[in-house]
Amino acid sequence: MTYKLGVLVILLVLCTTLINAVLQPKAPNFQYFERPKYRYPYYDENGVGRLLYGYGDDKLYQYKVFSPLEGIH
Repeated sequence: MTYKLGVLVILLVLCTTLINAVLQPKAPNFQYFERPKYRYPYYDENGVGRLLYGYGDDKLYQYKVFSPLEGIH
């Protein structure tokens, strides 16, 4: 009886550890010379969006091309 209880406790601990590891969000780990695949929109401290984008560092860039079909890019 205690053997079954011990196995059950171990399985429960392993399952909760696995679930916590899977559900943890992970930030992208870009090297200093790499550029991410996606551009991120810029929002100021008041939450207002600007027509700027960045790649996760402190530099911001302006969008250069606008087409009605694809929008600003």
